[in-house]
Amino acid sequence: MVVRHLVLCAGLFVSASLFGQARNYNVLFGSNYWLNLYNEVATVIPCTWSITKRSASISEPDGALSLVVDETGIHNANFDLVQGGSAQDLGWPAELASLLILPKPGAPQHYVVFVNTTEATKQAGLVEVDMSANGGAGAVVGAGTTWYMTGCTGKLAATLHANNTDYWLLQHADGSDAFQAYLFNASGLAQTPVISNTGPVIGPTGILAKFSTDYHGDMRFSVMGDQLIMAYAHTPDTAAATLFWFDPASGTVSLRTDALLPATRVIDIFTGDTLLVRMRANFVCGVDLEPSSNHAYMCLLDTTRSDSGYNKSVVIQYDLGLPDPEIARSALGKDGSSAGLSPWGEDTTGNNLLFGADGKLYLRGLYTGGGSLLRLPELPITLAGPTINWEYIYMGSSNFGTWGLPLFCKRYHDSEPAWLGLREEDGRDPVFRAVPNPIGAQGALVWGNSPPPDHLIWRDAMGRLVRSEPALNNGPTTVLVRKELPAGLYALEVFRKGRPLGSTRVIFE
Repeated sequence: MVVRHLVLCAGLFVSASLFGQARNYNVLFGSNYWLNLYNEVATVIPCTWSITKRSASISEPDGALSLVVDETGIHNANFDLVQGGSAQDLGWPAELASLLILPKPGAPQHYVVFVNTTEATKQAGLVEVDMSANGGAGAVVGAGTTWYMTGCTGKLAATLHANNTDYWLLQHADGSDAFQAYLFNASGLAQTPVISNTGPVIGPTGILAKFSTDYHGDMRFSVMGDQLIMAYAHTPDTAAATLFWFDPASGTVSLRTDALLPATRVIDIFTGDTLLVRMRANFVCGVDLEPSSNHAYMCLLDTTRSDSGYNKSVVIQYDLGLPDPEIARSALGKDGSSAGLSPWGEDTTGNNLLFGADGKLYLRGLYTGGGSLLRLPELPITLAGPTINWEYIYMGSSNFGTWGLPLFCKRYHDSEPAWLGLREEDGRDPVFRAVPNPIGAQGALVWGNSPPPDHLIWRDAMGRLVRSEPALNNGPTTVLVRKELPAGLYALEVFRKGRPLGSTRVIFE
């Protein structure tokens, strides 16, 4: 894999990966279900190792598998338990609600596994692992699990801090509207979280709430960490999703809209009018944000009944470029996969949606007795344009249904992205460059060996987002207008259809 580097002002700007993130190349979601996304190409790899219902994995910055965790414990790349890493050693219950792995800042080869238990105990804990210990086979640092929160839900997410070195680990309290954001850095996890009371009240969840969206519904950050989407129970029989703003500098959460209800736009065949039609949805089995943050996606499942005896999941798209009150009315649904008969697959509460390291949207099949994986080749979904059909990814012969798709952090402090725009290691000319550079009021971005971009993101020398805008293309160039930006050095990130094409540096005089 060719690695490109972005260096600004002698290291003042630290490049952060956008989406082609090699640490997330390996996706395990069931017995014999292993998807590898090396070089952003989806490849099915046969795997005889059987994982349990909840799992997580993380790879090295070059994409080599490093760590796999499931309900039996913490395993190295050979699937052996690391020293002290069995579920019994760690004090874990038989079933878990969620798992997430982060590399520890300032400690190469050290990872921290974050775990949330089910509604039976509602605990959140962490385990540090040193993969250089035990002759390279890995070992737990210390003994057992450090339980740092009680009364949590299964919702768990993480994103980079604004300093591009530390992380925020986000939890949501059960029976409350409280988010708890824990700073995670080289010293470990902060004991006191940043608490934000905002959005809908979650729960409280009973111990038999098997299909509780409030407890098990997913929570995901955007790639840049400034937005968050969370599933919740809008009414006792209707699930929905909420959008929030997140401040990566302070760890605070603020509400954007809580009105992402199960609905879809349709065109009336008699009048040609566009109608918004409400849908049945008793459980949200997946949420995610497009890499460019232009659209949000929610996967719904009606667990009440089906006229045919079978239920289908439905994926709904929301346009985030609209004013907040209009986002809910942009809902556009697309049928997903059959969930089969009750109990609706082997793992209904597992996550169904994932934007992979290739930037594409993946949908897990729920059907009992033989799972599947679907992928949308293009986004966004359109109301009147050409129909975009799901691509079926053959996972090999298996008599087992799929487990929930794993949780990933979308950006890491120690991983180089697949940057374009500056000189590559093999000496080829950069793909993107600004002309002239420095620029006064207006310049141009020229691009070769690349399709035209459709979106630009500007960052200052500290890596802070200062502007996000549609690309204004003029022939074979993109117009760069200074507008409100002060003089200085900027990183310009270039996108097309939600996928990062590359980046370059621009100086405004």
